[in-house]
Amino acid sequence: MTSVDAKVQKENLSSIHRLVEQEPKSGKLNNNKASKRLRSRWILPSVAVLAAGLLLFAALTSLTGLAGFFNRDVAYAMEKAVAQLANYHGVLEIRSKNAAGEEWMSRRVELWSDGDKYAVRQDDGTMTVNNGERKWQVRPQSKEVALLPLVPDPSRHDFDLRDESKRALQYSHTVVGTEMIAGRQATKLEISPPGGLVYYLWIDAETNLPVQLQTAMQNALQTTYTYVSFEPNTQIDPGIFAYQPPEGYQVVEKEPGQLVATVEEAAAISQLTPLLPQEAPGRIFAYKDHIVLDYGDTTIAETAAKGSFEPVPNSAFGTAAGGPLEVWRERLRWRQDGIEIQAEGARRVELTRQIAGDLTLPDAGNDLAGMAQVKVSVDMEIAKADQRQVDGGHTPWQLDPVAVALTFVNLKVSPEGITGDPKIPEKSFKLTANNGAEAIVEVTGGPIEKVYLERLVRRDETGIWSVVGYDPR
Repeated sequence: MTSVDAKVQKENLSSIHRLVEQEPKSGKLNNNKASKRLRSRWILPSVAVLAAGLLLFAALTSLTGLAGFFNRDVAYAMEKAVAQLANYHGVLEIRSKNAAGEEWMSRRVELWSDGDKYAVRQDDGTMTVNNGERKWQVRPQSKEVALLPLVPDPSRHDFDLRDESKRALQYSHTVVGTEMIAGRQATKLEISPPGGLVYYLWIDAETNLPVQLQTAMQNALQTTYTYVSFEPNTQIDPGIFAYQPPEGYQVVEKEPGQLVATVEEAAAISQLTPLLPQEAPGRIFAYKDHIVLDYGDTTIAETAAKGSFEPVPNSAFGTAAGGPLEVWRERLRWRQDGIEIQAEGARRVELTRQIAGDLTLPDAGNDLAGMAQVKVSVDMEIAKADQRQVDGGHTPWQLDPVAVALTFVNLKVSPEGITGDPKIPEKSFKLTANNGAEAIVEVTGGPIEKVYLERLVRRDETGIWSVVGYDPR
């Protein structure tokens, strides 16, 4: 202890003795006065400790950087920033580069986004606008305005901020440095999809919003999307979203649909009585043969059921309204009371349960592959190489469990290779179970009765299927 500290401590002890000696006649110590005087005596050493801590903090952050010091997750900050994005205006530049290093400009678009309204102008002047009540495209070359179906778009353009934010959180990612992108300091993220090729995303250090995306080199071509200008939460001219066909342009209408106020109006236009969730939609769009309920981040489309219900071949299976449920990416599709219903978006499960109370989603923990009588070993290095081939646009059949099962069974029948039509035809194969991660394909002919498959590299719709077992006939 220094002489100064000793002196301060001695003075504080003396103060306590004086306060006790000055105790009121009531016999009680005035605790408020005592505590205030004690705090004033100890404040100088406390400030010294705080100052030393701040100096240490400044030294550490200057050496490692603030982001490194706090181990801050840039992708999480990006997700929060995207969620708070009310509107933006920007210019997006798309450039391509081949394997020889030659680079060129592919196109340049100007974008406006304000809530559920957006506009995209191509470099040739073509402009697509959706103002929430009407959607159209102005085509200067043909001097026409095409009225388009008014259905909320899952993606507005190739570099969608919401999609990239979601992927960055979903996949493994690493901060690999900082760079200047179009005059803005940006953090560079290396993103590694399971079994896929690495790609890069740059996040504006000031706004935490994505400003550049660079794909992996696939098919000897790499694409870079860059916001050469970007204004988030800015003032946008409302005239951008006003429907005003230019003079001399022909209006081309192709069943654009109508925004209606009530379900009764929608039923009269569509000749369809819809099944409604308990929660009322924000908007209702009516067409001559179907209805769309818009909940902002989710849409429900209903049409009259026709023919048999055939799920997408690569979709997972569940149940709804006592029948099959198709689960495909962010979409649920089923039939109920003579109506085919499709729910798509963030709240699809919640709203579907309000229509079909018996909704059952596929369970990836069922261990379907464990039921196989004969196990098949898989070389994971080969599987990863196959996944990269599919990511590059080759052998897309590996994304279809039926096609993979067909190839496997026919190679068992013809081990020398398949030439011409397969001996066990495609009609003999039927997908009977798919929980999104595992699948079972039944075969009506040949030496194998069932084929068990699994997504071993990447367990989503982009992952390839591998045969992990089978049941002999």
